[in-house]
Amino acid sequence: MKKKFALLIALLLVLVICAPVQAATYPTFGILSVVVDESVTISTNLFPANELYYVYMGYNGTLGINGILVTKIWTGSGGTFKAKFYIPDELKGEDVIAIRLESPTTPYYSYNFFYNTTSYTSTYTTSTSTAPRPYTPNDFPTFNIIGVVEGESVSVETKYFPADDMFGVYMKDGASAAKTWYYVAGLNSADGGSFEATFTIPTELQWKEKIAIKFYNLDEDYITYNLFENNDYP
Repeated sequence: MKKKFALLIALLLVLVICAPVQAATYPTFGILSVVVDESVTISTNLFPANELYYVYMGYNGTLGINGILVTKIWTGSGGTFKAKFYIPDELKGEDVIAIRLESPTTPYYSYNFFYNTTSYTSTYTTSTSTAPRPYTPNDFPTFNIIGVVEGESVSVETKYFPADDMFGVYMKDGASAAKTWYYVAGLNSADGGSFEATFTIPTELQWKEKIAIKFYNLDEDYITYNLFENNDYP
C-alpha cells in the first residue's frame, strides 16, 4: 500500500513539473521616441480592447504612482498601437520621467520610464511580433488647427468632444520651456462631437513663433493639447 501511495505521489510530481506554463498576458508598453521637454511616443503590447486608460507621468522612481494625469486614451481594438503624450510643465527639465497607464475600472496597469532626451530610442519595446499601427483616438477628445491669423487668432475643429462639458482654453509660448499658460476663454461643448471655434491669441504671445494651446475639461479633469505655427494659415 505504501509503495502504491509513493508511486502516486511521484506521478503527481511529474505532472506538475511537466505541466505547461502559461505566458503572462498583462499589458505592457515600450518607449519609441522622446522630444525633450515636449513629448514621448510609446508602443503598447497585449492591451485589452475597448477600455479606457488614464496616463500619468511622475518623477523618477515613483512608477508613476500619484503622478500627474496627462490624458486619457481609449484602447480601440487593443493589442499593439502607438500613442504620443505631451510632457507636463511640472516635469520639464527632469532627466528621467516615469510614465504609467492605468485602468480606472480593472486591476490592469503598466509602467515604464524614459530619459528626457530628444531622439532617444528605448530598448524596452515589448512589441516584436506585430508592427505598431498608427494610433487614432476613438472616443478621446482631440482637436485640429484649421486656421491662423498671425498674432490675432487661431481656429480649431474638435473631434469626439463630450456634450455639455465646460472647458478652459489656455495658450503659452510653444517654442520655449516657459511654464506660464494664459487663460483665453471658457467653452461649453454644447452638443459635443465635432465643432469649430476661434480664439484670440493673448497679447503676450502675439509675436511668438509657436504657440501651444490646451483645452482643460473642468468637469472630468483632463487635458487635450495641440501646437501651431503663428503664421497666416491656410
